[in-house]
Amino acid sequence: MTDDQSTAMDAVAIHDGMAVAYHVQRERIAGAGDMWANAAGTFKADVRAPLDELRTTIASYIQPGDVLLDVGGGAGRLSLPLASRCREVVCIDPSPAMADVFEATARDAGIENARYMRSDWLDAEGVAGDIALVAHVTYFVPRILPFVEKLQRAASRRVVVASRSVAPPNQVAPFYALLRGEPLAPVPGPAELLAALRAMNIPAELIDAGPALAPTTAPVGKTPDEAADIQVRGGLALGWVRPDEGERYRTLIHEHFDDLFTLTDQGYRPHVAVGAREVIITWETRR
Repeated sequence: MTDDQSTAMDAVAIHDGMAVAYHVQRERIAGAGDMWANAAGTFKADVRAPLDELRTTIASYIQPGDVLLDVGGGAGRLSLPLASRCREVVCIDPSPAMADVFEATARDAGIENARYMRSDWLDAEGVAGDIALVAHVTYFVPRILPFVEKLQRAASRRVVVASRSVAPPNQVAPFYALLRGEPLAPVPGPAELLAALRAMNIPAELIDAGPALAPTTAPVGKTPDEAADIQVRGGLALGWVRPDEGERYRTLIHEHFDDLFTLTDQGYRPHVAVGAREVIITWETRR
């Protein structure tokens, strides 16, 4: 094996090892199962809102006749607002809770060209489209090589990966350490994904899609009490805070509040989230 081949293997192994370590740590605290079961409702799409900079950037790649594959798309927070710009949206995601929110949102909005396939991406059969959208998913992928290879086969024109400069799971690191007394195992972010893609000889482009302003999935507290409550609710919903730990966790947040939060024009945001950017990693799949 050459030095270049060894470096390529290392990049993929680093990405996968980080994802595995995160899952092992999370399951030790929260157990196995649908990690989004109690949080799916917070990902409900607002299909009537004007497109923000991230969605506008994604929309620029979509043509009216396209089939848009939303891989790991959950409740369709990004794809459902784009359904009017393409022929069909197909969301491939294993979460039953997310399926309920996706289907209810599409029904309530009168969206008839969107469907949900309950399946893990690597197990999904007969899936093909023009654009594959992968939003905030690769953080959790423990086998990035076959995952990307399937994206390459399924998307006839382009893959679009939406991420953040600071991956959302990593933004809870100081809160996790405060409660658990151990560091959070970080997920692989854009840097690790880009390195893995280079190892696969994929010439991906990194695009800045604007500031990562808090969406409905990450509301901002106007007061210290609101900010602490948001963190407690989020930790409980995602399972890394147990129900009997909620009050102790809230107390710890208040005791260390100035070390955790910055007051912005929106309200109190975690230090680690301030300055985060929306980013897109994209490449053409046509040969």
